[in-house]
Parts: sequence; structure tokens; C-alpha cells
Amino acid sequence: MPSGTFGVALFCTESTSEGVKFAKLVEDLGYQKLWVGDSHMIWREVYILLGAIAVATKQLHIGPGVTHPVLRHPTVTASAMVSLNELTGGRAYLGIGIGATGPGNIGLKPVSLKHLEGTVQLIRRLFSGETVDLDGKAIRCVYASSGRIPIYIAATSPRTHDLAAVIADGIVCGGDVELLETIVQNVRRRSSESGRASDQVKIVCWSPCSIDNNRAEARNAVRGMVARAAMVYLGHQHKKGQLVDKEDQKAVERLWREYDMYHHMGPEHDHLVRDEWIDRYSIAGTPEEVREKVRKILRAGADEIGIVPFGKSKETLVKTFAREVMEKL
Repeated sequence: MPSGTFGVALFCTESTSEGVKFAKLVEDLGYQKLWVGDSHMIWREVYILLGAIAVATKQLHIGPGVTHPVLRHPTVTASAMVSLNELTGGRAYLGIGIGATGPGNIGLKPVSLKHLEGTVQLIRRLFSGETVDLDGKAIRCVYASSGRIPIYIAATSPRTHDLAAVIADGIVCGGDVELLETIVQNVRRRSSESGRASDQVKIVCWSPCSIDNNRAEARNAVRGMVARAAMVYLGHQHKKGQLVDKEDQKAVERLWREYDMYHHMGPEHDHLVRDEWIDRYSIAGTPEEVREKVRKILRAGADEIGIVPFGKSKETLVKTFAREVMEKL
């Protein structure tokens, strides 16, 4: 079976100090990455938390998962990331996307792919210490070095996959595991067509995760994030007239009406989730079922699995996953 690395996503609804303790636990358990969510009205401030985690850890690779070009000017993001990379001794990476709850919760819209592309290109040049023309002004991050900070693009559509394949170091994708192999093949092909090595772009599969000997409890625990995934992926199909299933159509329309971004991925949305969606958009079930789902994701070509912990507690889940999945695989 192909091997992969494992990361954890932290959407810090708990106190900042508890978030730092969680990061230390994740490192001690052998995970390679910790992605820290950036939605400043509902989760603790990402760069404050990342700075504290940088000092508290020694090997864990850390970065925003994911930030956006709207609220944080590209020059601010570049400065923050160069500083974080310096503080960690080269363990920093940047996750970025078009924007969701961060801008959405204060009434701003996601940016276009063209805007995202320009932002990524600008930030990468600032990372390297280049002088860049920005609206007629020569700008430069004077303390940037030549050290490369990997940039991952969060992608939910084929067009975003194509963009990541050409300009990013990695792609963060979720959605239907059944489609992952096709996504991997398309990203590899597009990378090769653009003159890059076909495996140059690392593919990270994010998924809500819950493990319990009681299968029903494990599946119920992930419903909040499954609601969000269905709204994004099935919603995209519905808007394009490609969603055939009538029950899916009705359920997605209800999500559009009732989903609350201030309770993003929370249990308030559990009742909106069809049971069929849980298998498609999560890694949840008994230890044996979760191990098999992980094998399937790795066989599809993912380089890394990023779990979003759900269940009795985040701490319990990351411990259980390390013991029942990472050690046994």
C-alpha cells in the first residue's frame, strides 16, 4: 500500500492556551503537520496561535489552513509567514484559498481565481526577498531570505485544481473520496503539461474524522462538517444543473437557507445532513472502517491525509487515530 503522511486541522474554538496544548499533543503523537484555521470572528487569531505553537513545538510543520486574500493583504501574509518560518527554523507553510467564513462572516465575498493567482504569485516573490511593483509602488520584505515556504491552495473545483497544479506546491482538497483518484490524475496531468514534474504538487486530502466502536456515534459526530462539504460540492453541482438526485437537491437548498457561518461545521447543522453523505464526505466509523477508508484515500494517490477531529474530544480522536490507524498501517 502507498505510504502517506498525516496531519491534523485545528479550528480553534477553545482557548488559545488549549490550542497550543493540543498542538504539542499532535506533535508527540507523530503527526507531521498542523493546519490552523483562519476565520477571525469564530476561531482564535491564526497568527497569534501559530506563533505560540512555533515556540512550543520542535518538529511539527505548521501553517494557516487556510487563509485568504481579502482580509489579510498579501504583504501582511508574506510578512507573517516569513516571520513564522524564521521562528520555526523552516517549518512553516502557507495554505490559502478564495475565502469562506473569514470574509463571509463580515459580509465580504470570496475572490476570483484570477485574484487568488495574483496573490499567490505576489506572496511567493515577497518570500524570496524580491522587489515587486504593486500598483506603481516598489515594495519588498526586507528581512525575507531565499528560503522557500511551500504554498498550498485549497481547491473545490476543477478550475482551482488546474490553477494549483500550475502554480502551487500543494493542493488541499476534500469532498467525495470516490472522486479523489480522478482529481489526482488530473492534477498530475496538468502539472506535467505546464512543464513541472507530474508529482511536484503534493495532494492533501482533508476529511472530518471520528472513530468509535459504536459506528452510529462515530458517524453522527461528523455531521456538522459533512453539512459544509455537501453544501460546497453538491451545491456547486446544483448551481450548474448537474445535481440529478431530487432528495439531494432539496437537502442542498435547505442548507443554503439554514446554514449558519457563525456556527461553521457545528452540530447545529446535524439535522440537515443526509445519511448517504456521511460515507462520501468523511472518515468515520469503527477502527476497521476508518483504516479501510484511509487505505482507499492513499491508494487513490493522496500524499497526505489531514484529519479534522470530531467525537468525544479532539484529544481523544487524535490519540485514537494515531493508535488505531497510523501505528497499524
